[in-house]
Amino acid sequence: MEARPRTLKSVFHPNVRLEVPLFQRRYVWTAEQQWEPLWEDVLATLERMRGDDSLPHFMGAIVLEHVRRPHGSIEVRQVIDGQQRLTTLQLMTAAVRDVAVELGASTRTVKRLGVLLENDPEIIDSADDVFRLWPTNADRADFRAVLTGAHRRSCAADAGSSRIVGAYLWFMREVERWLEPVAPDERADRIDELTTVIADGLETVVIDLGPEDNAQVIFETLNARGTALLASDLIKNLIFRTLQGASRPSDHLYEKHWRPLEEDHWRTEVRQGRLMRPRLDAFVGHFLVVHLQREVQAHQLFSSLRDHVGRSADRAEEVLVELSRYAQVYDRIERREDLTEREVASLERLAIADTQTVQPLLLWLFANHAGPERARALAALESYLVRRAICRLSGKNYNRIFLDLLRRLTNGEGAPGEFVTSYLARQGSDSGVWPSDEELERSILILPAYKLLKRAKLNQVLVALEEQSRGPRTESVRLTGKLSVEHLVPQQWQDNWPLAVPGGPSDDAAERDALLHTLGNLTLLTQPLNSAISNGSWDRKRAEITQLSSLRLNSGLPVVFGNESVRARGRYLASLAAAVWRRPPLALGQTTYVDEAERDLRPDREGARPRPSRAPQSTPSASGRRRDIAAHIAHAFADLPVGSFLTVSQIRNTPSPEYEGTAPSAGAISARLFPASGPMTLVGVVPDQRNGVRGARKTAA
Repeated sequence: MEARPRTLKSVFHPNVRLEVPLFQRRYVWTAEQQWEPLWEDVLATLERMRGDDSLPHFMGAIVLEHVRRPHGSIEVRQVIDGQQRLTTLQLMTAAVRDVAVELGASTRTVKRLGVLLENDPEIIDSADDVFRLWPTNADRADFRAVLTGAHRRSCAADAGSSRIVGAYLWFMREVERWLEPVAPDERADRIDELTTVIADGLETVVIDLGPEDNAQVIFETLNARGTALLASDLIKNLIFRTLQGASRPSDHLYEKHWRPLEEDHWRTEVRQGRLMRPRLDAFVGHFLVVHLQREVQAHQLFSSLRDHVGRSADRAEEVLVELSRYAQVYDRIERREDLTEREVASLERLAIADTQTVQPLLLWLFANHAGPERARALAALESYLVRRAICRLSGKNYNRIFLDLLRRLTNGEGAPGEFVTSYLARQGSDSGVWPSDEELERSILILPAYKLLKRAKLNQVLVALEEQSRGPRTESVRLTGKLSVEHLVPQQWQDNWPLAVPGGPSDDAAERDALLHTLGNLTLLTQPLNSAISNGSWDRKRAEITQLSSLRLNSGLPVVFGNESVRARGRYLASLAAAVWRRPPLALGQTTYVDEAERDLRPDREGARPRPSRAPQSTPSASGRRRDIAAHIAHAFADLPVGSFLTVSQIRNTPSPEYEGTAPSAGAISARLFPASGPMTLVGVVPDQRNGVRGARKTAA
């Protein structure tokens, strides 16, 4: 290994070609992060050199590896590290050259710039050998177009999604802007000064690898510099370097299997749990679980595959071919192409469970099966996961369950439809049970779904129940408009909903509060209708819903809607849910008892919300941890509009992250809202009373 400093005039040496191998990633540098700082460094160096300071500006190191070529061919180095920097310098030089041509700069200046970009055409073997730098395969067409002048008079819009063209046009605009204050007859001289800086004022350390140096290890070690590589970038480098080292047809394999993965949509960010990751990395993670048959964490993608491939070209090619095949399947699943309506519905409803652990199993199913077998397996997975989501059962063992199921299916233990169904039905542990119809109904009747599930999930559940409620003789209605989840008994029921109705039963206030957010009290309405009747009386609300809503869920609403009506509607919705998400009958002696400790009663969050500042005050839990009453109160009001009123009891019964599986005392909340001495210090709420009942009202923070 040799390392020595070189100016760009020496780096882009006559008759030496720098090639970026196909296994390197595309050009990714941007104006804000890299182009602008580079241009500022160039101009600062020019000012220093004007003041007789000839010290070059250091631009970091690049790593090159010698490539053997036939005797008499142009000398070639592969760029192991530094391709982003070198490509940017070439694009900047091309932009300066083209501005110089348009200004009519001296032939000497244009030639000085040209020799940094192109080799002597008399000694090259092919037309593309003329370029001193040759980028990775995916960028070559754009790079060729830029250096041959195809974009010389382009507007910014012509760049499209190409970073190569975008960088070139950006530097052209900056050079022209830099020249604007200069008198026209002096601009050619300024370009000549700039050319001197580019050729002699920018310096980099060139590390030339010897035959014994491991280029792959060096590449991985240097990954921390510059714009971070994706795990898929490292995997690409590993696969194609291994194939190239074994003299496999890497160019052909790249074009056939990897080039489609270079398209921009594979680099778009997708959500996985609470994190955003590039789509390609998300897919690679699911694929490796399928291919390696073991759990692979996000930070282990590259290391896991490296350990699997080793130095085997056969394994590298096998991984590449399978990766390509599964990528097409993954794309079809995401785009919902070539799927039945039932499969599309199942995939949409699986989002209710909000788990990525089932994705490798789905990928395997869609890649290897079709027809009734796949449909039955998919229906079983949907029922299992959605029932557990409605019952708020923990997903902590999903990775183990679905990985074991995947292994058994790939081992050929049974046909997917029958095997997936029977395997899930056999899960008897608290953390894996497939809830029975009875447990599903019990959960629907007692759990505050509105507080526990995200609105999007609740919407999907209610839409599925609406569709199930429509029999073969019911008119088909396509739910295309945006519907919002609405409480039938409103959250602020104290104003217009008396507990005692003439001629009807008398409701208990605490029981009403407990039923308020259960599924039986929820429905779907259009947003305008929802806003118009939100907290109105039942007579008005029922009349408006009956007249304006076409949903079956909103038909047949009783004249009196109290606690028993909410429970009765909950039982009806539970029967629909049991029909939508069918479960096999319990085996003789089998039970699906659910340990209450297995329920995850922490609310799903729509996204991180800034919490209002507040004075710290806490109460001890049974475990000794200090819990924050103020945080619990703020959480209770988080989703409510300004002006909303909650009683102390309602605040207490609202689940919150501060009190997982339990609740603060009503006395502690009352003392916090109505302190015996001193002012009430909570932000965003004020203490209030309605009909003699203590509580709080939300204000603008």
